[in-house]
Amino acid sequence: MGRGGPDGSGDSPARFCADFRDALRARDVSFRRAEELSGWGKSTIATATRGPGLPNADLVSDVLGAVGLEPDEVAAWQARHARLREPDAPRDDPPPPAGPPPAAPPPPARPGPARRSTRRRLEIVVFTVLVALVAGLATALVLVLAAAPDPPTDRTVVVQNRVAIGDGALVEDRTPSYLSSRPVARCANMPGCKIPGTDVGSGFTFEAVCQLTGEVITNADVTSTNIGQNPNAAVSELWLGARAPDGRVGYISEVYLAPAYRGGLGLPAC
Repeated sequence: MGRGGPDGSGDSPARFCADFRDALRARDVSFRRAEELSGWGKSTIATATRGPGLPNADLVSDVLGAVGLEPDEVAAWQARHARLREPDAPRDDPPPPAGPPPAAPPPPARPGPARRSTRRRLEIVVFTVLVALVAGLATALVLVLAAAPDPPTDRTVVVQNRVAIGDGALVEDRTPSYLSSRPVARCANMPGCKIPGTDVGSGFTFEAVCQLTGEVITNADVTSTNIGQNPNAAVSELWLGARAPDGRVGYISEVYLAPAYRGGLGLPAC
C-alpha cells in the first residue's frame, strides 16, 4: 500500500496522497469514474491525490472501497491515515539504565517518650485540620457546579447565500442554500442527497450543532475578472451540522454563512 516502513517511518502526508493516486491508477479508475462509484466529487478526489496535506479519511475509505479494495486493505489505509494524523502520540519511555542502589540513610535518632507523645498529638491536630479543609472545599465545589448553568451546545447561525464576483462585488445567489445529507458540493444534483424543504436565502437562520470536514467549497465566481482581489471570496472545507425548524439535521458549508459564523464556533465534531 504505502512506501513507508511498517511502523510508519519514512511516511508523510504527501506520500500518502501519491499512493492514493497510484491505487486508483493501478485499477485504471479515473476521477470521474471514482465520483460515480463513491459519490464524492471528482475535484475533491483529485485534490486528495495531490496533497500536500492529508485528505479526508472518509473520502479515502469510501473511494478505495468503491473501486474494489478488500475491507482489510481499506482498514490498513485507515490505520496509516491515523498514524500520520497523530505522529506525536506518546510512546513508552525506555527504562533508565541500571546503576548502584542508593546508599541507605542513617537511622534517625530515637526520640524520648515525652517528645514522641508531643509530636504525635501535633500530627493528629494537623491531620484533622487538613481533613476539614478538604471536606469544606469539596462541598463548596459541588455547590458551585450544581448552581452553574449547563453550557450551550447549539449556536444560531445566519445564512449568507451570496456569490463573490469580480474584485469586490457580493450578490445574492440565484439558487437557494439548503441542508444536505452529505458534506459535498452540488448535492442537489445527487439523488437523495438534498434534504427537501430546507431551501433558504440570506438572513435565514439555522441552529448549528456540530462541525466536520467535507468537500472544499467556494462562494466565488472563479471565472470572473480579478476574483482573486475580492475580499468577500471564501474557500473552506469546514461544514456545520445544522438543525432545520422541523428537527431534521443536515450539513451546510460555512462559506454560505455570514463571516461572523465561520470557523467552527467551538462546536463538537459531528
